[in-house]
Amino acid sequence: MRPTEYGTSKLMELLERERTLSLDRIALALDKPSRSTLFRKLAGLGLRASYSHRGRYQTLDRIAEYDEHGLWSYRGVHFSRQGTLLETIVSLVEHSRQGYFASELHALLRVRIHNALAHLYAVHRLRREQYAHEYLYLSTTRGADQMGQRDEAIEQAQRKAAPEVEPDALRGNMRLLLSVLNEKQRRLYLGLESIRLGPGGDAKISRITGVNVKTIARGRRQLQAGDITSERIRAIGGGRPSIKKKPTSSPS
Repeated sequence: MRPTEYGTSKLMELLERERTLSLDRIALALDKPSRSTLFRKLAGLGLRASYSHRGRYQTLDRIAEYDEHGLWSYRGVHFSRQGTLLETIVSLVEHSRQGYFASELHALLRVRIHNALAHLYAVHRLRREQYAHEYLYLSTTRGADQMGQRDEAIEQAQRKAAPEVEPDALRGNMRLLLSVLNEKQRRLYLGLESIRLGPGGDAKISRITGVNVKTIARGRRQLQAGDITSERIRAIGGGRPSIKKKPTSSPS
């Protein structure tokens, strides 16, 4: 048996016993080859790098016990069927029914993901929508459907927690106020009410007022972005003319 074959055999025995190995231990098992030689050998062996610890740990797919998300953790080291953290996040979001909030992805992956999410959004591999104070990350192709599913889930949770229905008087008062506002004012007012309600607010306000949910979402996003300009509603010179006092004649 050649030394390289012996090293490979020893490495496989170690992996079967330890389940995961650091790159340092792998290099030792392979008689400390150069870095380029090490990674060439790893590629030939079909090892799986961890998405945590900057890929410093390796395992074999036949050893990993992946869950329904394609994830496996062992002694604090995390692996994914998708390989890297970036590809794992994209796969999770693309295959989800409702997209993922950043906090949900963090809880699932158990590593810091802020920079990865910012990068994936910047290169248009994911889209995102703001819900209250958090971003919901969505598929670039199925995002609209995922948002609908998320809104429905949030509404159901809210109804379960607070089953009371909006009073008819409040509904009537809101519609009365909307009738005296212009289009922009209506959109911003409804956006403000949506923000006040939190996640699922767009759909709830739409149900109360009958206004299209996209209009409400637009108003909400304008407020959150500070995208508001002051515009005259009444044309210059409009309205009732001002009353001017006639000059009083001075006594002769």
